[in-house]
Amino acid sequence: MTKVKICGLKTIADVQAVNDAQPELAGFVFAQSKRQVTATQAANLRAQLDSNIDAVGVFVNPTLAEIKPLLSSHTIQLVQIHGQQNQQLVAQLRQLGTKVIQAIQPGEQLKVTADYVMYDGRKPGSGTTIDWQTIDEEQRPFFLAGGLTPDNIETAITTVLPDFVDVSSGVETDGHKDAMKIMKFTRRAHNARNKIRN
Repeated sequence: MTKVKICGLKTIADVQAVNDAQPELAGFVFAQSKRQVTATQAANLRAQLDSNIDAVGVFVNPTLAEIKPLLSSHTIQLVQIHGQQNQQLVAQLRQLGTKVIQAIQPGEQLKVTADYVMYDGRKPGSGTTIDWQTIDEEQRPFFLAGGLTPDNIETAITTVLPDFVDVSSGVETDGHKDAMKIMKFTRRAHNARNKIRN
């Protein structure tokens, strides 16, 4: 089964929608973005988030000092890094027992040292679909992101066979998380590989 990450949670209503849908991961954005949250806001949201759902902290070119307090307080359980690959930081985070997701663009010739690769577009969160045909399937396990929606998620999964899918703007209406879209996306993603087997 392909696992699901709903990213960019900002409100208690967002958390409730995610709790109802039961994806495996939820994302809090700490990088500069319209979805950015503070450490305090994220801690309050994490407290309301189902304990079975791991929280991912999303950063751009972060330092260990930015991330460590969020891990120590159990606000986040995984770290997602955009920007340049900092192998020293990845190693430090893994020494802390934290799994790391490194975002790259399809076609980038990088040997990623993080636990997971995330294929995303040049502007994460923009809703722009990436070219699925350029994905290097040797980079495993991997996340597929970029322009995913409830309408295209089944095609995306059956075409690319990602281990995880990541969505933010694709489950929003007028810039806000839409509970119905979150539910539809999660259910369709979870069921997509069953259709391949059948």
